[in-house]
This record gives sequence, C-alpha cells and structure tokens, in this order.
Amino acid sequence: MPIWRAFALATVVVLGVVVTATAWMHGDLIRIRIAPTTLPEAPKRGPARPLTSASPGAFVGTAPWVLSALPECLFQRSVAHGNLAYLRAHLPADATIVANGTTLRFGPCTIFVRGDEVMVRRGPDRLLVPAHVRLYRTAHGLALLRVNGATGELRVYEPPPFSELR
Repeated sequence: MPIWRAFALATVVVLGVVVTATAWMHGDLIRIRIAPTTLPEAPKRGPARPLTSASPGAFVGTAPWVLSALPECLFQRSVAHGNLAYLRAHLPADATIVANGTTLRFGPCTIFVRGDEVMVRRGPDRLLVPAHVRLYRTAHGLALLRVNGATGELRVYEPPPFSELR
C-alpha cells in the first residue's frame, strides 16, 4: 500500500473519531433513546397542548406533568411507568381515591377533581392534567395514576415542608 493511501486512511479514521467524540460530548448529533422492550408502546392521545398566556403573567395549559411543575404546591417524590398491575402494586399502601368533585388545597394551589381529569388553579394560572386520571390521597400527600390503555404512569407527590395538607 502506498504511503499516501495509509496517510489518507489514518486521517479519515482520526477525523471520524474526533467528530464522533465531539458530537457525543455536546449531544448535538448523537441521540440515544432507550425504550422498554417488554411493553408495547401505548397509543398516543396527541401532544400536550402548549402553555399559553391567558392574561399577563397567567398560564393556561394541559400536560400530564402539571403537578410536577409546581414545587411550591407539591413536589414529585417518584414516577413509574408500566402496565396497570405494576402501577397499582406501587401505589402507596394507604392510598384512597379522591372522589369526583373534591377540591384540595396545597400551598397556593387549588386542585379540582373533575371526572377523570384534574384541574389546578394557582393564582391566575389554570392547568389541566388530561384524562384518564385517578387521584389518590396518601398519608404524605397525593398519588396520580394516569391510564392510557393497558399502560400508564404513576406519580407520587408530597407537599413542601412549609405547606399543610388540607
């Protein structure tokens, strides 16, 4: 092999390693998605509606993680994804379902249970956890089970230390 070919091959290999390492470090070019292989992908209900401003400083929006975005009201202690039997087994042992029409207050947030949705009001903000949701009261806070077919998501919340469970 002529020397210029060996030099060209070595240059290509070195440049490939440098580009790959740089992309990996910055995350710009290489993305890895690790998906569970044992559960089928749940059908999508459509994207969460974006948060929009209803009045200056107010937000209106819909997302399954709404309660997780309000640390002054509740903070998320854990989240689990999987089939419903798995999620129900991971509900806190003392969890009792919150009845439709119930209103709960945590810090500056008022939580309304409306059918199979949960609406949160914080000052002028109006946020919705979309259907199909079951809210549970626990000794330490709340648990929210969101069902999507045979799978779902379980989020467990506690009030911040300065808030009282009412």
